[in-house]
Amino acid sequence: MIAGWVGGAVALFTGLLSASALAAQGRAALAPAAGAATSEPLRLVRTIPLPDLPGRIDHLAVDIKGRRIFLAAIEKNTIEVVDLKAGAVSRSLAGFQKPQGILFLGSIRRLFVASGRDGAVKTFDGAALVPGRTVSVSLGADAIGYDPRRNEIYVGSGGVDAGKDRGDLTVFDAATLRQAAALTTDAHAGGSVAERNGVRMFVLVPEKGQVVVLDRDTHAPLATWTVPDIQKDVAIALDEKGHRLFLGVRTPPSLVVLNSDTGATVASVPTAATLDGLSFDAATRRIYTTGGEGFLDVTQQIDADHYRRIARIPTGPGARTSLFVPEWKQLFLAVPRDRDRAAELRVFETAP
Repeated sequence: MIAGWVGGAVALFTGLLSASALAAQGRAALAPAAGAATSEPLRLVRTIPLPDLPGRIDHLAVDIKGRRIFLAAIEKNTIEVVDLKAGAVSRSLAGFQKPQGILFLGSIRRLFVASGRDGAVKTFDGAALVPGRTVSVSLGADAIGYDPRRNEIYVGSGGVDAGKDRGDLTVFDAATLRQAAALTTDAHAGGSVAERNGVRMFVLVPEKGQVVVLDRDTHAPLATWTVPDIQKDVAIALDEKGHRLFLGVRTPPSLVVLNSDTGATVASVPTAATLDGLSFDAATRRIYTTGGEGFLDVTQQIDADHYRRIARIPTGPGARTSLFVPEWKQLFLAVPRDRDRAAELRVFETAP
């Protein structure tokens, strides 16, 4: 009997050792190899000084062929032109009244700038940025959207900034600046994004927490989606393949994901406060959000309905606006001047 008890104890001890060894092997398989490098989804590769630039920096635009970045300097009332080859500001375009919305179209080599205080939409042509035509919308002119198929720009304005109860959305032919449509919204009209393969344009109405869906061909409204429990959806991007619309929301600070077919909310991920920048990287399925709280957040799309923040990168107070350029796999972040640092344009590169 004693021999049987001893044999059973030995067998049990051996089994426990085997189970422990298997568990250790499992942990080893999940852990990175010794000395292996762990990469962040974004890495800072360049910092370009923006001397003599006070105050907040609003929207950014890119000239791919000319390797230039344009920044709307609100307090200075200029557009700062950054030459990426030289790594420095090459020009400062003056004559604006609170420049906010900015768009560069490489197909026609034209820069568009929308100013909030006077409702002017000014154009500049060619590599030399020769001043061109100016058209007017209501006060509060801000974000400029683009429909590449119809070659039209969408300028949001109106609302409380213009002393109006309603907002305005004005559509122009990008080549001729002929007005193609003038629409009203429930409040100031904000940013917009177009489907590449569909017929819809999605337009934000931040003060109402809305997304207005338009027919790009007729400019007629197809639907108005009021997103529950949010205020100020100020930035927008589209995953057309996955049928998902991404909203950058100020209250609560979050990335909200909608079904782009129905407008239903499918996910919400906390992000930096005072958000202004949002971009979708289709190659890595990541969403980049930047806010004045001083962080750049990276959210991974696991699948169409599931999202997880995988990185939070400190930036600086007021670093709200950013622009992702998929052709270069780079994210450009505008960082305003701080007490002990001049304004900067930081360049991040994506990692697989």
